[in-house]
Amino acid sequence: MKGPTHRQIGAFLEVCRDFHFSQAARRLGMAQPQLSRTVRELEAYIGTKLFARQGRKVSLSPAGEVFLREVFQLPAILGRAVEGARRAAAGEESVLRLGFVGALMGEELLEVFERYRSQHPDTQLSLFDLPPSDLLRQVESAELDGAFLGVKPKELPKGLSSFQWKEEPVLACLPREHRLANRKRIKVADLQDETVVVLAASLAPSYRDFLDELLETEGGRNGPYLETNGADAILSMVVAGCGVALLPRSALRKAEGRLVAVPLAGTQARLREVFLYRSGESRVVSPLLELLRG
Repeated sequence: MKGPTHRQIGAFLEVCRDFHFSQAARRLGMAQPQLSRTVRELEAYIGTKLFARQGRKVSLSPAGEVFLREVFQLPAILGRAVEGARRAAAGEESVLRLGFVGALMGEELLEVFERYRSQHPDTQLSLFDLPPSDLLRQVESAELDGAFLGVKPKELPKGLSSFQWKEEPVLACLPREHRLANRKRIKVADLQDETVVVLAASLAPSYRDFLDELLETEGGRNGPYLETNGADAILSMVVAGCGVALLPRSALRKAEGRLVAVPLAGTQARLREVFLYRSGESRVVSPLLELLRG
């Protein structure tokens, strides 16, 4: 055997998704014995077990943990190679893979994409709307070249850098009949007993940290959080009177006229949005950073 095959690496990575051979085999469209045989072939080539089995429980062996850290980027690398070859055949020199939070897709970000393409027509844009947690993971794994986040994580993974490219105020989003809807400006303390509709912390942990700090330092917090899984759901729940929300203006496009957005008093009620990228700017990312900095 000259080396591990793509099929063997794919089988290993699929098992690592949930450490369940039956489910991995189902996703791959093969019988479980065939999947087990493929993994054994890979282990035979490496010369050690990659998985530890205790009854029905499957986990990575120490060697498997090391192997996973090195190979989990291979599918993304292969995908980029295929994509790059296709782009080259179409006359485009490169592709820039960017992620963004769909709720923050305002005119300024659209203008960034438009200006980049007009200045660099030989580079194609490939854009992905993902939750912040997925954006961070995919930039770290090199699946994305960069990502636009609403809030900079308190701790960036090693090898990642960020650049603040935009700042906008956070607004109190209220049902139209809310007791505070006629105010010109609202103090955060005015909302301390309100139910606040938020994204699940697992989807946007940095934004949750931002809200926690804002609500605590600007007025205390007595009311509950009501979690949901997307900006559209947050806006719909506010319109329906389920609670209030704290969001930037760029997140309100789909609900304008259906709710009331009131500016918040206080210097901390501002969202400082960042562009996240891997340190040591790549040839394809550098022009975008120059555009943002300019």
